[in-house]
Amino acid sequence: MRSPRSTPNNPIGPNEMKELKRVYEQLCYFAEKAQAMERLKVIRDTLAEYHRPLTSSMRQRDFFLSASSSRQRQSVSASEQEQKMLALREEQSELERELSEIRGRPVQQIRPQDTAAALKSLGKRATKREVQNMMWEVDEKLDGVIDWDEFHLNFERNIRDSSGLEPANFYHMVQFMIYDHDNNGMVSIDETMNMLYARVGREKMEATITKLFGGDDGAPIKEVGHQGGEIDFVRYWEVVVREQQKRFQDSDLGKIIAEKKQRKKRLT
Repeated sequence: MRSPRSTPNNPIGPNEMKELKRVYEQLCYFAEKAQAMERLKVIRDTLAEYHRPLTSSMRQRDFFLSASSSRQRQSVSASEQEQKMLALREEQSELERELSEIRGRPVQQIRPQDTAAALKSLGKRATKREVQNMMWEVDEKLDGVIDWDEFHLNFERNIRDSSGLEPANFYHMVQFMIYDHDNNGMVSIDETMNMLYARVGREKMEATITKLFGGDDGAPIKEVGHQGGEIDFVRYWEVVVREQQKRFQDSDLGKIIAEKKQRKKRLT
């Protein structure tokens, strides 16, 4: 079955709109949710490990070694271990209630600290001024926060932009998070292809994939990581910013500015 395609009047296809809403909800109050979500992951992994059946000799060996690796370690009884697991389950419930409260707030919005925390989680540290500039790109109402209408408008403007003039730093972060469907901080070829094909078609999709996952100047794709190859946010940022600059240079305005600079240079 052919994937739903975007149209000139509606550049955001149904699947991409769904992912856009997911990322918006993820970014709202991100600074408050991030620590709780990180702790929840640790708790869930611990509980899953505790309840995983000992089905193989290797699993039994690892469990034995982890429980008796040091003679100085005091033995932990089954009841004590169960009490620890119970405490973790209670902490899990409390964290889930906290996250539910945040997500259920009647007003959902993205604040500067949420943008900063999201960038940090992606491995990119930004100054306060850089975060403020990113917020300014989207904050049409100039009230210091980003709501859904502003978020959606900024994304659509950047999709339509062919000149490279549209402020796009916030958009670049959002687009990466859309591609990163499993929230592992990496974008894979498979994840990117699924989204790009519906928006731009096969030919442009392949060109974009090569730029993102290949070497500079169109070098072959390097299949490093899972799902055909992966890149992190820093690599993604470098590529998309460079491509935006090229798009501006190739635009009519970019050519006019370049010609004026050349004239000025000849006259001096």
